[in-house]
Parts: sequence; structure tokens; C-alpha cells
Amino acid sequence: MFKKGFTLVELIGVVIILALISLLAFPTILNSIRNTKSQLSAVSKEILYSAASSYVSDNLNDFPKKNGNTFCVTLESLVQNEYLPTKVYDSVTGEEIPLSNIIEVKYEQDRFNYNINNECVEDIYVPPVPPNKPELLDNMVPIKYNGTNWVVASQSDKWYDYDAKEWANAVVLNTTKNVGDTVTEDDIDLWYVWIPRYKYQLFNANNGSVNEQEIQIQFESGTSSTGTVSCTDAIATSGTSSETCTNATNGNWYTHPAFTFGSDELAGFWVGKFEVSGSTDKITIKPNVSSLINQTVSSFFTAIQNINTTYNLNGDSHMMKNMEWGAVAYLSHSKYGINEEVGINNNDSNITGCGAAVGSRFSSSCNAYNTTSGMLASTTGNIYGVYDMSGGNWEYTMGNMVNSSGAFYSNDAGFSTSPESKYYDKYTYGTSYKTHGRGKLGDATKETLKTFGSDDGGWYSDLANFPDSGDSWFMRGGYSRNGSSAGLFAFSRDTGSSISPRSAHAVACVRR
Repeated sequence: MFKKGFTLVELIGVVIILALISLLAFPTILNSIRNTKSQLSAVSKEILYSAASSYVSDNLNDFPKKNGNTFCVTLESLVQNEYLPTKVYDSVTGEEIPLSNIIEVKYEQDRFNYNINNECVEDIYVPPVPPNKPELLDNMVPIKYNGTNWVVASQSDKWYDYDAKEWANAVVLNTTKNVGDTVTEDDIDLWYVWIPRYKYQLFNANNGSVNEQEIQIQFESGTSSTGTVSCTDAIATSGTSSETCTNATNGNWYTHPAFTFGSDELAGFWVGKFEVSGSTDKITIKPNVSSLINQTVSSFFTAIQNINTTYNLNGDSHMMKNMEWGAVAYLSHSKYGINEEVGINNNDSNITGCGAAVGSRFSSSCNAYNTTSGMLASTTGNIYGVYDMSGGNWEYTMGNMVNSSGAFYSNDAGFSTSPESKYYDKYTYGTSYKTHGRGKLGDATKETLKTFGSDDGGWYSDLANFPDSGDSWFMRGGYSRNGSSAGLFAFSRDTGSSISPRSAHAVACVRR
């Protein structure tokens, strides 16, 4: 008897099977070896994390401490900044560590945490730029509301808060007051609200129709422009546009053009808190008095310019431009303002600062600006905003359509010569009040249309009539009898003549 063994064929088959198994297993084994070699030792990681920690500590301004912030720091940057030697070796394997490795630095639970992550993606919260501090003109006094009264504020204390919709207020007094003293309406000759420089995100840049929405705004520092959109006048004797813009795509940011005043860039400007009052010899801006009405555009223009010398403001006082109206309207419809439809001044006796619910019809009574109903007509929905921009009187603004020859079109406004260009906004000539494309970005005309091309197509169904061949001047806001057609986004046309109900807002800025 003999022992049974494997035949040659069986042995060859076994060898082939083993070879196949080896071929299949080898890549996995090789990858496992490679991964083991590529993994840094715990000691090496601590050395790298320590270097990154030192780098972060020395450059905290570049690493804002907000939970969730993620930063990506390469070993190469640590070498370049001399936090690591030129070549870095693993302390256990002795292999050189590639400088392409990335340390993920994440701020969470109020501390920085470090981790090797070559797929790191930065996610950094950039705190918003605070609004520019108000630039007080000569004789202006800052005031704040203590819940009952307005009092003289100290500039070293907190007297405004745009995040809380508390816009800065300042007055020119006819009596001497000290910090902490109560300021009454009788003490005030002029009352202004500060509009800080900002950029906004385009939301309807191409002559479309768009529903009411929050306007995205970011304040800018000093007089710098950080928007990527730019526009220049392209005024024509006929056509459907008044400007040429670059990068004017929805989503891009545009430094609001109201902060460019002639050749000067402004940190902000002051706008009258109420419609102008008093007389053409001495303008006042205050609540609970009769608005100045029945004046031509040129009469308003001259009287408001004279504020500067009458009160020794040492600034540049001027009649509100169409673009400045837009700047106030956009700030109002952002998170820093009421961000909804402003109530109406429905008083039919031309009293400044009255307020009522949206759409209220004309009334002989007045809900004063400091009452619950009165504050409905403020751009902030509280006592800190601008009033009389919805209802009250139609307000002339310095927005003028050129004539059919392309020249300044005074119409019945009383100008013998054209005002200096920085004091008014110019628009292309047209024969139809529905050619809304002649509006400009930022002026709250063509951008804030719910129905483009409709004469009542403004946001909240506000009137939307553009200057045309017979009426060369812009009016804004509507008046007490317009009801729901009045509003912050309402605009219409007129000849600029002295009729009722017409008034105006004043603006003042620092001369640069």
C-alpha cells in the first residue's frame, strides 16, 4: 500500500490560486503600509499644533474668536513665518513631513482647537463694519431719548445704536443746554438724523418687477468704497436709461451713490427729521408746526441753502436730492430700519411729524411724532427715524429730467440758470411717465417696482410716475389724501411750480 499525494495538476492549481489571492491582497496591504507611514505620530502632531497655536496667538487679529470660525493653516506658512524649521521630520519614523499638510484651526467652546485636515475649508465670520460716527456741524448738539424726553447727549456715551434701529439725532438749539438737560420742541430750530455711508446688494438691477424685500446693507468705513458696481451718467435726449453701469448684476454690492457729493466722498449726511417749516427767510425743521408749502423748487432750494449761514452750520446745506431720498428709503427697508411699509402722515393741515397706520386717509387730527401712532410714520418705526416721507405733502426733490435738447429743464421751477451739478440728479428726457428704465440704481425708483411699467406699480402699490415732457421734476412720498398710494417708495412728476401741497426735506453734510 502506498500513501496518496497531490498530483502535479493539483499542485499547479494551488499555486495559481495562491498567486491570485496575493495579487488581490497586495494593494490593500500596500495601502495599509503607506497609510501607517503617512500617519503622524502623536508627538509630532503636538509639535505642529504647538507651532500653530503660537502663530495664532501672535496674530489674533487674523483669527477672530467666534464659535464656529474655521481657519486653514499650512505647514508651509508656519515655516515661512519661522514657527517651524525649514524641514520637519516625524519624531518616531524619522520621515520628512510634507509642508503641504494643513492644520485646521477651529474656534469652538470658546477656545481654539487644532487638527490635521488636508481637506480643510475656511469658514470665517467677519464682523460687520460699524456705522461711521456722526460728523456734527458747528452748533449741532447730539441728543438721545430717555424714554420720556429728549436730552442733550455726551458724545463719549452711547447716544445711537443702528442695530437697535436707533439712528443718531442732532439739533440746533435756540437756547443754551448742557449734557443731561431736557430738550423740548420749543428749544429746537433745526432737527437732523444721520445717514451713515453704506453699500447695498443689488436685488433688481435689470428693469424687472420684484416683490418687497429686505434690502441688504453693509456700512462702510470712513469714505472708502468697497462695492464692485460703478455707474456713470449717460443722459440722452431720448431713450430708456440715464446711466451706464459695470458689474450691475443682482447679488453684487454697490456703494450707494448718495455718498458721492460732487467730487467729494462722504462718511454720511444729515437729513432733516421733518419737512421744512418756518419761512423762506428762516427755515426751521421741527415737529408739530406747519410745513413750508406753496414754493417753487428754486425757492425751496435757495431757502434751504441759506440754512448754513442763518445758523452758522459751517457745512453744506441743500435741498434733498432724489438719490438722497433713495438712500434714506433703502436704509429704512433694511434690518437697520422699520423694514416694512412706513405709516402715513395723514394730517390734512400740513402739520409736521404726524403719523397713522398704513393707508389711513386724510384727517384733521394729528398723532404727534412721539406717540405710538405717530411713530408708525417714522423710517425706523420708533422715535429715532425720519418723518414725513410718506404722506404729509408731496415733496419736491432735486431730481430733474433734461429737455428734448439735453439741457437743464427748469420748467416752472423758477431757475434762471442750472444749479451746480452736485446739487441735483439728472435724468434722460422722455415723453411717457411709464418709462421707468430711466431711473437710477439707488434712487428708489426702478429698483423698487412690484410692477415695472405701471403707474401704481411701486412697492406696496405706491404711485410710480416718472417725469415726462410736460413735468420735469420729481416729487416723492405722496400726500395725506393719497392713502395707500402714498409711501416711502412713491414718486411722481410736476412742473416745479408753487402750488399746494408741496414741501421739501433739507440735507446737510460736511464740506470736504
